Amino acid sequence: QAKILRLLQEKEVTPLGEDHHKIRLVVKNTGYLPSYGTKKALERKRVRGLIAEIALPTGASLAQGKERQELGQLEGYSSKAPTNAGYPGDITNDRAIAEWVVKAPKGTQVTVTARHERAGTIRETVTL
Repeated sequence: QAKILRLLQEKEVTPLGEDHHKIRLVVKNTGYLPSYGTKKALERKRVRGLIAEIALPTGASLAQGKERQELGQLEGYSSKAPTNAGYPGDITNDRAIAEWVVKAPKGTQVTVTARHERAGTIRETVTL
């Protein structure tokens, strides 16, 4: 199975004050097919959804969000129907977003991971 996950945009880190930082990870299926492969695989529950995880170092804590988030399946660009103008519609079912609020000093490094058993894995280190 080809790896089809990638970061849609740079991961975003927003300082919230008092050593709190919001981390936002956007993942996109850049492939033609959906992450689940076929509707039959989805109906028969033969494939798990996309998982986003955050790994915190010692001294950091999660103030909001879950360490492991289930984000479901991602459609491929084959599901995008053109609009009347001939341009793809504003369908975003090929993307998923995971967000966390972390309490840690500025400069702390945190690892975020998005993985799907058929689509692949992306792992990024974020500096707060």
